[in-house]
Amino acid sequence: MKFFDTHAHCDDERYEKEYEGGTHKLIKDCFDTNISYIVNIGTSVENSQKSVELASMYPNMYASCGIHPSEVFYKDCDEAISQIEELLKNEKAVALGEIGLDYHYENVPRDLQMIYFKKQMALAERLNIPVIIHDRDAHGDCLEVVKEFPKVKGIFHSFSGSSEMAKELVKLGWYISFSGTVTFKNARVPKEACKVVPSDRLLIETDAPYLAPTPYRGTLNKSSYVELTATEIAFLRETTVDEIARITEENAKRIFRIK
Repeated sequence: MKFFDTHAHCDDERYEKEYEGGTHKLIKDCFDTNISYIVNIGTSVENSQKSVELASMYPNMYASCGIHPSEVFYKDCDEAISQIEELLKNEKAVALGEIGLDYHYENVPRDLQMIYFKKQMALAERLNIPVIIHDRDAHGDCLEVVKEFPKVKGIFHSFSGSSEMAKELVKLGWYISFSGTVTFKNARVPKEACKVVPSDRLLIETDAPYLAPTPYRGTLNKSSYVELTATEIAFLRETTVDEIARITEENAKRIFRIK
């Protein structure tokens, strides 16, 4: 049984510092155990370049390229997005992201986040490429932006919205991805949301090295832990882990256009 981790940051410097053997040992270990595919996520121009380079080293790793809302400090927004567009020409780049809004810490101006979000959504529309949305404490605004770009489809990653929001996004053509947070004891909202997402729109992820699932919460996360998320979702949806592995891989290949 193998799993498709749709969202990981395998190039994070913590792996070189904290994982025995470093980044490449980590990736090899995950593919050797229970992982079939990984999408490595870009968060800035420089990090997106690293993501593409890393994905190019592994046949079953792909990359996304985009500017995360916490990274919107470029002096020239248009130049930064132009660089992302160039990176997206690489054959291993399968999505634009992660992009979106993060209102949790209030340390990045919301208007600047919105400018980058909308300009990257416009780029996705022009390129006809799926996007990966980061939505933290910004559910209403993220939903409104998505509605402004009806031709753009993609994934709401590490979903933390309500069941009602999940249903609305599905109607709009979006996929919903759940991370290790769904395994947390007090995570009532994502637990309820994962029950209502149709089987053909459900995805799983780790967001590694962040959000390690129970019983590893608070430790260094890795792609192989996605099985724990799948197990919890199977329990909540009253199905088997094999079925969750199968449908989420099929869905990931469809949205990322992987043959």
